[in-house]
Amino acid sequence: MRIAVFGAGSTGCYLGALLSAAGLRVSLICRARIKDAIVNNGGIHISDYQGLDKTLMPKELLTEPQGQRFDMVFVTLKCHQLQTALPQLLALTDEHSELVFMQNGLGSFEAIKNQFGARSCVFGITPFNVLQQGAHFHKGTEGEFVFAKTVRTEQIAKALREHGFNCQLEAQMESVIYGKLLLNLNNALNAVADMPIKKELENKALRHVLAAAMREWLGVCKAMNIELAQFTKVKPALVPVILSLPNWLFKRVASAMLDIDPKARSSMWEDIQAGRKTEIAYLNGAVVALGERYGVETPVNQAIVACIEKRERGSEVDLADLVQAARQK
Repeated sequence: MRIAVFGAGSTGCYLGALLSAAGLRVSLICRARIKDAIVNNGGIHISDYQGLDKTLMPKELLTEPQGQRFDMVFVTLKCHQLQTALPQLLALTDEHSELVFMQNGLGSFEAIKNQFGARSCVFGITPFNVLQQGAHFHKGTEGEFVFAKTVRTEQIAKALREHGFNCQLEAQMESVIYGKLLLNLNNALNAVADMPIKKELENKALRHVLAAAMREWLGVCKAMNIELAQFTKVKPALVPVILSLPNWLFKRVASAMLDIDPKARSSMWEDIQAGRKTEIAYLNGAVVALGERYGVETPVNQAIVACIEKRERGSEVDLADLVQAARQK
């Protein structure tokens, strides 16, 4: 099976390295700066907060594919990059190919889904944080890749497990994607807070903001009659309850939430630091848009969106505005 990871950045390089470690034939399609960093490093260096430490070189590192066709393509671009990449994705695949879209949030695939013809298009998610430093990609939080269950993803899961890695396969991805968004609501808050995730979660005022944003999303999902998949040790509805606990009790009850690398930050924080456009419209922005459609108020998510838009313009933001918006809930 010829496999490509398209748009390989932090998540894509980590995924590509795992697939290579499992003995699979993987080509990474990435920017020149990432290719150069990997070549100069002698491979992709992956690590995690539990002690994983490996350096692997994929079969190919491509910046401008020329005529290659793949059986399977993992699309690890940001949401707002999909439309531009459509011609390349079509050129890399044919009617026998399968594409796995690994975007966070909601709404990006819908705009292009009718243009893939007979190609199989399914979804996957990354429920953990990966921090990039050159050719080093560090998994800083718990979780494992989740892919829609197909014949090909079953083959990939088998190979990963045989080499000591794991992933989850799900027959129904809608509840998984909506459940993942509940946790992804922290991406923007972490970018605004400008601090490691662990430090952010130890701050009661910021946890209260996150809890309020999550309650809004839970309210929207209730109005839509959608049940969320569970990614933590407690049901989705209880996550904001735990986040709202006093510090001393939160640290005891939610110790697993704090079992993360002290340096871990969200991918949106990385985007803001690099001056890149963020995925806010597909995360907290999606909560706001669906809230308007279903008559659910979402003032905290609206405030978070406004803060990220300011940061994208290079303006400073005041965390006190978010704290105040949450207190009014």
